[in-house]
Amino acid sequence: MIRLAKLGIAALAFSVLAAGALAPSAAEAAAKVSKSKLVGTWSTVSISNTAADGKTTQNYGPGDGLLIFSRNGTFVQVLARPDLPKFASNNRMTGTADENKAVVQGSLAIFGTYKVAKDGTLTLHIERSSYANWSGTDQVRVVTSLTPSELKWDIAAASIGGRATAVWKRIK
Repeated sequence: MIRLAKLGIAALAFSVLAAGALAPSAAEAAAKVSKSKLVGTWSTVSISNTAADGKTTQNYGPGDGLLIFSRNGTFVQVLARPDLPKFASNNRMTGTADENKAVVQGSLAIFGTYKVAKDGTLTLHIERSSYANWSGTDQVRVVTSLTPSELKWDIAAASIGGRATAVWKRIK
């Protein structure tokens, strides 16, 4: 019985080591991120936020946004939930407090320039943002996966607080 337990522990240790050997290292993941691989148009799959208390919320879902990286180093990202209210006045300049609040909380637009570092991180220099606190700032995105069809990144300081994870799919 003790011998079986030792074999079980050895098998488990081997499995853990083998899985680690098969998992990409940080350097391998960084090597997969390049400007040429980012260029194109991406659509949201999901953007979720994890608050300091550990609660996770889904902020945007499939098709709620577009992200475009150009060859010349510019980008634009627009997010808008499908449940945004229509303005009763039919004039965006005269929305009610509730209409304006819902739109601000359910959308985000940013544009500017981007750079990919040797370590694989992506820095977005935000020239303008619908969340004005981000205008003129550099925002770092840690790319955790980049394939021809999918892009995933983590955001350490989300605009609503906490951390965010974004998943995008390439539009062909």
